Amino acid sequence: MAEDYFNDNTGDDLLDNERQEMDGRTPLDRTIDRIGMGSYQWTLLALCGFGWLADNVVAIILPRVQQHFDVSDNHIGYLSSSLFAGMMIGAIGWGSCSDVLGRSTAFNLTLFFTAIFGLIASFMPTFSTLCIVLFFLGTSVGGSMPTDGTLLLEHMPKGKQYLVTALSVFFSLGSVLSAMVGIIVIPGYSCPPQTPASLPCEVNTMNTGWKRLLFLIGLITLAFFSARIVFFRLHESPRYLVHAGRPEEALLNLQKISRFNGSELSIDLGDVIDRQNTASLNEEHAPFIPRIAEHARADVRVLFDADGNHGGGESSDRNTLVLDDPKSASTSRLQSYSPERVYDATGSSDVPLDAHAFISPATEEPPHVNVQASLQGLSNERPQSPELKTVAPGNPPTRQRPERPSMAKSSQRSSLYEAKAKVYWALPRRIRKPLWAWLDKLALVLSPEWKRTTMLIWATWCSMALAYTMFNVYLPKMLEMNLGPIEKAPKTLEESMWDVVIFTIGGCPGAIIGAYMIESSFGRRWSLAGSTFVTAASCVAFIFAESSFAVRVTTIGVSLSSTTMWAVLYGWTPEIFETPVRGTACGTASALSRIGGMIAPVLGGSLLVVSRSLPVITSAVVFVIAGICTLMLRVKESSRDTDTSTLVH
Repeated sequence: MAEDYFNDNTGDDLLDNERQEMDGRTPLDRTIDRIGMGSYQWTLLALCGFGWLADNVVAIILPRVQQHFDVSDNHIGYLSSSLFAGMMIGAIGWGSCSDVLGRSTAFNLTLFFTAIFGLIASFMPTFSTLCIVLFFLGTSVGGSMPTDGTLLLEHMPKGKQYLVTALSVFFSLGSVLSAMVGIIVIPGYSCPPQTPASLPCEVNTMNTGWKRLLFLIGLITLAFFSARIVFFRLHESPRYLVHAGRPEEALLNLQKISRFNGSELSIDLGDVIDRQNTASLNEEHAPFIPRIAEHARADVRVLFDADGNHGGGESSDRNTLVLDDPKSASTSRLQSYSPERVYDATGSSDVPLDAHAFISPATEEPPHVNVQASLQGLSNERPQSPELKTVAPGNPPTRQRPERPSMAKSSQRSSLYEAKAKVYWALPRRIRKPLWAWLDKLALVLSPEWKRTTMLIWATWCSMALAYTMFNVYLPKMLEMNLGPIEKAPKTLEESMWDVVIFTIGGCPGAIIGAYMIESSFGRRWSLAGSTFVTAASCVAFIFAESSFAVRVTTIGVSLSSTTMWAVLYGWTPEIFETPVRGTACGTASALSRIGGMIAPVLGGSLLVVSRSLPVITSAVVFVIAGICTLMLRVKESSRDTDTSTLVH
């Protein structure tokens, strides 16, 4: 009997549990790791990013649209700005939609609307209507980028999250596909080069190549949407379901994903908890109690019990501090507190009403030394008012205390709340709920904990989009211009289109290089900053290129380094933010980058009138600014072993 006692596996089990708690993973993380990287994850990776095909098509059709509607260089940039304005709205709306309605809904609808508006754009008769339709097309394209990355990241096991970076492959492949279709239909269906002796071009019959390109891209995108719906059953993100208060559905989806991968996974509700079961959990989730750091300066708050005398006669002159462990509470109901019974003010709770203790969970603790010194110093410096009498310990005050400053602030907050409530009820019913849900998520992203990191991320996204768009949108037009003094004859339209194809093909390895770099000793921060600086250097080299070969080499350099840059940025940003705000944070970052995309075409068109090299010089300078913002980030990067990221403020 004694031998069986000493030979059991209790010690090993305890050691395994300690190791699991020390690795920083939650039970849900370990469950996803047990499922592994199977057929479901690889299929999802292949289906993500199909909405990125239409992102580069505007740059290809821009010279033809300018000729078709006779638009000046100062105003042709509005074509691309309309698309980017829609991308901004779409990234905000669809990013928040993925947080409120679910990842799968946004994942499918964004691609569907991309196909529909792409088809409609090919029939627009005027420049204004084309810009309007491209705006709606942008709302879908802009929403697909953050939602695809968020959905894929939340299905990736440990050691495979870097594959989110591979989503940028679709941007390169989409650009290549658009350029290849363009080189087939545009040269044969475009106006010939104009000379003084040539006849005017009938654009409605001879310049239809750009319309054919938009129509074909719309059909291809519609086929990709059908592949998502018909050939693949998408399950909602288990991590989203857990944070939405639907753990049973998360459990069911994890089992379905495991069966899709060819294995049966035996799990229960305890395996889908997305928080660590440690002592720090109680500190983090204890209701009504502020979290106090171990070595930080404490914000002492006195908590008064309901009847004021639960702890005995000496309880009235104590300085009360919160419990670190609910098990030490004086009430048996507080002892039963567990992570599964956390009170949720906005959702359902499994804690019955009669199980609540209507007293403050507090223990008697001697006042801190610093607090005592502060109180003594205060009493010595301030003369005692004759109107205020010293109240003996244990006796309630006999007169009303003067209003504290905090009460005035509370009154201001109450007035602000009433104003917000009036605005809330004044809005239409279908608008106010999603709008307020988005504002709540945005407030979390801008909380003091995340504010510095969020602002730097937004600045990085906006500056990178401004610099890249200014170069990319006008590249086909700049290639059609005479590039150097040694060019003997103007380039044909087909030769310029081949330059665009080479430019897009050159960026294809960028996502693979980015995925490798973030797992190397460079890390995520230096990979992003380094690729940004290389892109700026390639832009400078493009300015001094004089031969066709030099132009193609420098454009390949810009394409390769910029694709690497975007790959790292798209893969790293979802890792920085936590699950409850990840969709909103990534969507808002992507949306703000569209502001740069909106400014770039208009600004670039004005600069192009002055000089061909001026937009490129501006792009190089802004790329350098983006790299500096990246180096200012204080984010502890995820290691190759844990794939978790922690903020360092």
